[in-house]
Amino acid sequence: MKKALFTLIIALPLFFNASVHAQKFNAGVIAGAVFSQVDAPDEVYQGFHQLGFTAGFFANLPFDEYWSAQMELKYSLFGAHSSDKEINEYAYPPYSLRLHYAEIPLMLRCNLGAFRLNFITLEAGASLDFRLRATEDADGDYQVTTGRWNFFTATANAGAHVAINKHFGIGARFMYSVVPCRFSGYPGWFYNQYYNKVVQFTLTYNINSPLR
Repeated sequence: MKKALFTLIIALPLFFNASVHAQKFNAGVIAGAVFSQVDAPDEVYQGFHQLGFTAGFFANLPFDEYWSAQMELKYSLFGAHSSDKEINEYAYPPYSLRLHYAEIPLMLRCNLGAFRLNFITLEAGASLDFRLRATEDADGDYQVTTGRWNFFTATANAGAHVAINKHFGIGARFMYSVVPCRFSGYPGWFYNQYYNKVVQFTLTYNINSPLR
């Protein structure tokens, strides 16, 4: 946790310094809800039943009229949660996993103004995720299990942003780990491991740009 906080402290001034010295930039705040699950070798507790949230800051640096790069600094809560069907029909014990992350997403964005849809921006990229804390509650047995989950993971992101008015917009992203959030002990990297799988919906407040 201390390493992640140190990373944020170092990155935050550099993040906004780059924005301020750019000829054109947009910056603001971002917050929203996330629905997540953890893909695991045993494939139990599937479905986006864990409700979490995300909040932080962003800076958007345009390359030209349509293309831009965006960097974000966010706190996000991921995890997994048992469903009523898994408990009642499959007789799985109630389970809740909460994974707290400091996220640094780096996104390449394309505004669809060339198609007269300048209120829509598509985006894709990856985030560097630093685990702050992990807790698990299995059938009423609450435990802090931070050490079981990798300190660092990386997540591939793809989504879209829609401008509502001059300053506000809404966004949606699908996110999936490209570096496991936990190693199972089984051989392999792209299978038999634990991966975050997330759908995110956000509200953004843009300081400068009416669209980005």
